[in-house]
Amino acid sequence: MKTLLRIFLVAMLIFAGSAVKVLAQDKQDKAELVKAQKIAFFTDKLSLTSVEAERFWPVYNEYWNRKNKIITERRATMAYCQKNLSRMSSKEIKAYADRYVGFQKQEADLLMEFNLKFQKVLPVEKVMRLYQADNDFKNWLLQQIKGDGKE
Repeated sequence: MKTLLRIFLVAMLIFAGSAVKVLAQDKQDKAELVKAQKIAFFTDKLSLTSVEAERFWPVYNEYWNRKNKIITERRATMAYCQKNLSRMSSKEIKAYADRYVGFQKQEADLLMEFNLKFQKVLPVEKVMRLYQADNDFKNWLLQQIKGDGKE
């Protein structure tokens, strides 16, 4: 009976490990799919020429890499506060509130910096279309997630 239990436990551990790998791969596949859809969406909305695309995407990717770092830090801060707010002093809460506002400022400063960089690689009309496309893509993606999206 102990041998059967051990075999069962080993099989469950192997299955659980495989399931985690499949879920991680599925998440990575979805992220890659969203990235590909975003590239196609922006290329279409901005009517990027091949020369513009070659100059634009490295700048845009740098922007999003830096923005994602800020977003990740903000989420971690907010998760910590959500979990610990009732145990925090007023002084700690104020510090976290100030940090939250600081994250918003970092994002605004980043956009100001990259607005200039975008204008160096694209005509100003396409920079404005970029901001519109960013908002449109976010809305489209939310519709896809909600299941209301039409492909």
